Amino acid sequence: MSVLKANFLLSRPGFTLDIQCEIETQVTGIFGPSGAGKTSFLHVLAGLETPDHGSVFIQDHEVFNASKKLNLPPEKRKIGYVFQEGRLFPHLNVAQNLKYGLKQHLNLSKEVADLLKISDIISKKVSQISGGQAQRVAIGRALLSSPDILVLDEPFSALDKNLRQHIISLLKPLIKKFNIPMLVISHDLSDLLMLSDQLMIIHDGKCAGQGSYYDLIGQKEAFVEMSKSGLINSIELKVDYIDKEKGLLMLSHDDCQICAESRLNGNSFFDEKQVTIFLRPEDVTLALHRIEDISIQNQIEGKIEKLITTDNKVLCVIDHGFKLIAEVTLATKQKMKLEEGAKIWSLFKAAAIKMNSRGAVNSSELY
Repeated sequence: MSVLKANFLLSRPGFTLDIQCEIETQVTGIFGPSGAGKTSFLHVLAGLETPDHGSVFIQDHEVFNASKKLNLPPEKRKIGYVFQEGRLFPHLNVAQNLKYGLKQHLNLSKEVADLLKISDIISKKVSQISGGQAQRVAIGRALLSSPDILVLDEPFSALDKNLRQHIISLLKPLIKKFNIPMLVISHDLSDLLMLSDQLMIIHDGKCAGQGSYYDLIGQKEAFVEMSKSGLINSIELKVDYIDKEKGLLMLSHDDCQICAESRLNGNSFFDEKQVTIFLRPEDVTLALHRIEDISIQNQIEGKIEKLITTDNKVLCVIDHGFKLIAEVTLATKQKMKLEEGAKIWSLFKAAAIKMNSRGAVNSSELY
């Protein structure tokens, strides 16, 4: 069953949105430059804008068809929409906002509040809570409306980097628990990679690519758009243990072990079994064999899956059981005689790894 199937044309003065897409994955990230048509795309799905031609299906239910003169109003499309600014009802407190439109058992409201870590502000007025708390309340309210699909339109853009990453980490267990398909717009590629199963790239009013991050890198138009934001490796790893004496966090994927700097302070804790790490392609060094007597902590063997040449740079997509992108010069490719299918070692410092986890800071710091 398709999560979404859309084929429509929306014309406005100076802009045309011409979209043909079919989405089947649970979480899809919508990415593209400002003015590309991302928000207009979501507005069409939600019934906030009406296309000139075409049709829209959500969970195999037709909500718009121009030729049939079918155009369901927003309230009948079963979409949980979270706007950039949250749009909470100011005359209601947090609990009342959460329960607005609640279509499931009341106990679920408490469970959602616990998962989003807003139970301690449940009786507060909207004017008494922070921006980060307001966004979590808005997400909770949308979930509790029992939508067929959850739509998040730049929900983290007004928040600082650390705060939005922590909120994203709170979303992950909610996605698994409620099993509700989700579309999320973000201008930050790392945000989308942490949340999404697949990406949809919108450029100049059209779908410029759809698929996994590593597949899209091999598609020229999609690659160009993602490169503007800065390519990043996003890898989910198992947490093995913390080596406090060495100040390292030990992570793994199957038999591959990776160490990162532990940035936990005296009041912090770590309560997760999985963590997402981020690593820039330019921070990965390649070698033809393991190197002894070197300060770089991480050296892992893999196989070159794909080589992508752009100008004087080469992107190496390497399979280590997980995908990893390394960036080298064209001269390096020639010197090392890099070829697809060849074995290679990826080297990177523990300090080069960035991570996002709700367990990496004390929850009292999450505003």
